Amino acid sequence: MHLMLTHLFFALTASEMGLSPTILALIVVSSIVFIVGFAKSSRENEYKKLMDSFIERKEESD
Repeated sequence: MHLMLTHLFFALTASEMGLSPTILALIVVSSIVFIVGFAKSSRENEYKKLMDSFIERKEESD
């Protein structure tokens, strides 16, 4: 049973994987930039679709 838990919770530290603090910081910063950029572009695309549908409805009523 103890052997199964060891395999389940096995992990390597960053230094064991050869990642320096600089590389870790770069990974974290680039991940945050990607997530923020993705959220911003998704919001802008949703706003654009909403405005396009509003303009189409307005033209149909004319």
